[in-house]
Amino acid sequence: MLEVLGIDHWCEEAYLALVEGAPHTVDELADLTTVDRETLPGVLRRLEDRGLICRVSGRPVRYTALPPDSAIEVLLLAREHDIKRVRALAHHLGERHRTRSGRDAAELIEVISGPDGVARAGQQLLRRARTAIRGIDAPPYARAIDGEMISSMANVLDGGVRRRFIHERDTLRLAGQAQKIELSVASGEQVRILANVPMKMILGDEDMGLIPLRATPRVLDSCILVHPCSLLDALSTLFEMLWHQAMPFVAGQVAADDAATSQAHGVSGGPVNPRSPGANETPLTEEERRIVSLLALGLPDEAIARQLDMSHRTVQRRIHALMIRLGASSRFQAGVLAARRGWWEPDARA
Repeated sequence: MLEVLGIDHWCEEAYLALVEGAPHTVDELADLTTVDRETLPGVLRRLEDRGLICRVSGRPVRYTALPPDSAIEVLLLAREHDIKRVRALAHHLGERHRTRSGRDAAELIEVISGPDGVARAGQQLLRRARTAIRGIDAPPYARAIDGEMISSMANVLDGGVRRRFIHERDTLRLAGQAQKIELSVASGEQVRILANVPMKMILGDEDMGLIPLRATPRVLDSCILVHPCSLLDALSTLFEMLWHQAMPFVAGQVAADDAATSQAHGVSGGPVNPRSPGANETPLTEEERRIVSLLALGLPDEAIARQLDMSHRTVQRRIHALMIRLGASSRFQAGVLAARRGWWEPDARA
């Protein structure tokens, strides 16, 4: 944890041993920690230089931890000062880079080359976001050299950032993709599904966008980083248009609001939601709710089977039984009728 303050693993281990106990000699610390006896003197010098420990007079020399709240606060203030200096340097270097590249206010795009460069640019855009992230997601996916894929859930650092993503419907055919989307939704991300998307994109706040250099790339090996300009405005408008056309992604969630309302007013005397299942209807199981939610998105049986890790025949039997219960003449109609009965509720947030 203290690595963010420039304290390496050995120093942190020795420091924690001193915080939790009485003053110790070098030999005692060697017994209490995994730090080598020969390495400890250098470790203790570094901790002294950082103002985290001090020596206790006497023989042999003992070391004790200084009050952690004040000692660590000093390091935090120093690190904040360093960050401000680096940020100022980054701004200065950015101005020099723009001047060297001959760019002016009308040329605010950068070409990023190489799969790793594309992945890193996506990570940086997500991590710098402070208010909103919007994106259109479809294959191919960016991947860094170390194998890490770009994920808004993993890379957006500020929990207050609003995240909205449109996924192409065919991506749900990929094994495990629906589960990944469910995890994103559970973390607060808003997700909608569209049959066909025109392009991939990520928009960070209102001042940066990332789009592929080619409209339909087979490999995501180049992209365009867009700064504030008319192109970025057009991308923002395109996203909002598609967002309103797309269908909310639903992971078979329970219509908890209806149940809570009825319970709050009493089963016999309270108001009844006209969309709730009838008293004599058998409620859907969690598995059935997931099936009807995927049906409403238009997924074929094979894709539903892959997403739910079920056999194709089992899914067909479940769908047939649901269609009979709902009186539906088509698979898609079964999903729509289930929504009308309140068996699952699409996320209607804008």
